[in-house]
Amino acid sequence: MQSECVLRTIEEKERDVLFSLAITLKNSLGHFSTSMDRSLGYLDKIIIPIIMASKQNKSYNPLSEIIEKYASQILINKLEKNDYHLLPLSYSSDIMMENKEHIINIDVKTANLNNPSDYQRTVNVGINQTTHPGKLLLEGNPLPDPYYVYPAIPPFYTLPDCTKKLILSYALMFIYPAYKERVDEMRDYYTSLRSLFQSKVRSNLLKILQGKFNLSYVDAVKALDERNRYIAITDSIIRGLFIYQLNKKDIMATLDLNDSDMAEIDDFRSKINQFADYLRALNIKPIAVIAIALPNGLLSGEYLDKIVGGKDYGATTRYHYGDGIFSVIKKETNKEYPRVLFVDLDSNYETQLRKQFGEIHVLDINTKVI
Repeated sequence: MQSECVLRTIEEKERDVLFSLAITLKNSLGHFSTSMDRSLGYLDKIIIPIIMASKQNKSYNPLSEIIEKYASQILINKLEKNDYHLLPLSYSSDIMMENKEHIINIDVKTANLNNPSDYQRTVNVGINQTTHPGKLLLEGNPLPDPYYVYPAIPPFYTLPDCTKKLILSYALMFIYPAYKERVDEMRDYYTSLRSLFQSKVRSNLLKILQGKFNLSYVDAVKALDERNRYIAITDSIIRGLFIYQLNKKDIMATLDLNDSDMAEIDDFRSKINQFADYLRALNIKPIAVIAIALPNGLLSGEYLDKIVGGKDYGATTRYHYGDGIFSVIKKETNKEYPRVLFVDLDSNYETQLRKQFGEIHVLDINTKVI
């Protein structure tokens, strides 16, 4: 059992690093926006993989990986200038770095404004993104001690010289505007095109398997249907036609595409260009950037009731942060410091976000003449 003094010291370190990270990120937003604009210039090049990843009734967010890559790269560069060193362990968050005193484990997350369950006073964390256990539910009820969702990272690492280095965990949340309806529309067009190609690919491959490979019709069908191989081959052919393109003529000749087929393909190409123009016109940028301090596992006596198992049973937890205040510091000093800090906020969405978050703590950096 940790003393209140030790717990307060841990929270003070979490708080100080949270504000330091938030300031670093805020000072990097201009660089971040410039980088985002550079990637969006290639938007038409990635529409096909976006739509392909969005099949099966789940819209893929083209901003997610772009945001995560840029945020990670920019933060790593900034933190290295502040005496942090990259600590690329095999099982950790997007960013793990250390200085002489502690280790920081940072995960970059994105959320769609229209999916408040992803960000409404809660944050989903994997077992490699936190050092805190979570309550493990079974049939809707929490299992008793010691059955918890245990993290894959401990609250601290003990070094060879027996010193202990505390691990501080953070989530950086980027909330972006919704455009799911247009992605869904494009996915419907793609689904129709994919059905056409599946039919063509299956027919052609059956001829190849029976002719060149000397398989019976039954064995040929079995070979294609095993683990839906013909579907995977179809997706590969579509990538070859629309993305790789160097073998486009061979693909079109092999599949024996008629005028009607070509008209559908040309129509889809046109819709791709229109969709790219639509996304560019939206000038998509995150409408809120939030830094969240996840409680260290040594604070489990204080926060366990707020952390429960997530959707991926036994492998994720949800931190239901509620008012998002450093609890021990408040008890000890009667001062409130937020664990959830808005680094940036688009004023056009303030009213909508206030409904989801309640009280919003916005980082404000001011100077004064003395």
